[in-house]
Amino acid sequence: MDYLTASDFFTYIICPHWPWFDRFATLEDIQLKRELTEGEQKRLDDGFLHERDVMRTIFTDAHITELPSYGNPEDLFKATKKAMQDGAAHIYQGTLLDGDWLGRPDLLVRVDGVSELGNWHYVPLDIKSSHELKTEHEHQLVFYSVLLKRIQGVFPEKAGIVNRDKEELWFDPQEMIPDFQNVLEKIQNIRQGIKPEPVVRKSCFDTSPWGEACLAYAKSVNDIAMIYNVDVRRLESMRSLGIRTIDDAADMDITSYAGAAPGLTMHGLEVIRMQARSLRDETVFIRKETSFAESPCEIYFDIESDLPFDMDYLYGFWMRMNGSKEGRYIRFLAEKVEQEGEMWKEFLDWLPTLPAEYVVYHYASFEATRIRLLEKRYGGSPWLDIFKTRLIDLKPIATKHITYPLYFYSLKRMCKFLGFSWRGELQSGGASIDYYEKWCDTGERKILNDILIYNEDDVRATAFLKDWLAEYAGSLKEYEPPYPWKN
Repeated sequence: MDYLTASDFFTYIICPHWPWFDRFATLEDIQLKRELTEGEQKRLDDGFLHERDVMRTIFTDAHITELPSYGNPEDLFKATKKAMQDGAAHIYQGTLLDGDWLGRPDLLVRVDGVSELGNWHYVPLDIKSSHELKTEHEHQLVFYSVLLKRIQGVFPEKAGIVNRDKEELWFDPQEMIPDFQNVLEKIQNIRQGIKPEPVVRKSCFDTSPWGEACLAYAKSVNDIAMIYNVDVRRLESMRSLGIRTIDDAADMDITSYAGAAPGLTMHGLEVIRMQARSLRDETVFIRKETSFAESPCEIYFDIESDLPFDMDYLYGFWMRMNGSKEGRYIRFLAEKVEQEGEMWKEFLDWLPTLPAEYVVYHYASFEATRIRLLEKRYGGSPWLDIFKTRLIDLKPIATKHITYPLYFYSLKRMCKFLGFSWRGELQSGGASIDYYEKWCDTGERKILNDILIYNEDDVRATAFLKDWLAEYAGSLKEYEPPYPWKN
């Protein structure tokens, strides 16, 4: 039987085509499917280890009824239902079944309150290796809550997760019902064989294995989903007005459509039209003049983090003096996870050695966010306060002032388009995490050297982007192939 499961909600929220491809992928689609990397598989295994650790350390004094997680769903549900009727305090690996709905929450927790079971009922609690309660977790837990309502006659008043820090994070699942119903309707359509409209998201590539298949589908119909930074709501609004292809968007009369559907403002439509024209005609549009104040010292900054473990392992800087295009690479490294605090202290000790006047360029908000987090974790200094005031995020300048013929505006996609090349096999932040975890496991020096080369190229790419903006985006222009920077 094709059961509806909590995994369908997780995969749909990450990538709306994921549950469709899992069920109906063609051979051509499967050829585009990305296999899990060694690091991704290891993190899945670590998630299971975290779950077992939570069960050993948090619930040691609680009465646990552990049930088998594999077997005939109906038999597993009968065992779970009996444990619920018996009033088990905690049911681990229980199975919830109603028709073609099948749920396996990590824990069912007994709470006081009259139900069809007696003077108690159950709420769902999942064990997750993330630090925060995410949207996909909430939808999975609402799914379990709806199943529990059908089984015990009472809708749970709370649902939650035990996070990586072994904290219980609860929310009211009733508040999520409207969003849940909306997603449920779309998943039910998928189960009936109705393929969703094209969607191209970064998470389709970063988390889902079907990113290339999603993009191929959008390309096959020249769909507006390929337009950068247009969310699903605006895609639906545009399609409802008959704007379905890149050509439709590139040629649309924005005055006719502004305000005609949710999310369609005059400015927003103007940006969408220009992005569509950029994709269709391979044109780069400089929409706003860009300039930079001179500084005797320019520093380019990039952090490598192991986000599944919420730790930073490398701070990289490219420093240029007195207008020179040449620079030197400076880095602070935690060779082991437990050395993060030492790395932070070395970084703080370096700050007083900087010139009195300097600026720090980075791409996107990640670096500023991680600095605040590490400062809270390990402490700051007056020199750090100065450093934070010198931060300049290039992303708003590079993306809001300029339109590129690209589907995503990441640093790597933009700089590769503009002519910069990364030197090594390591080509992404996700792969850097894999490399670092492999380095921690093996101690193989080449792996660490590959990470350092990758980080150095990241900061050099940030400098390259700033130089390109200064040279080519100083006035309102349009660049068509052959692009002058390609020479």
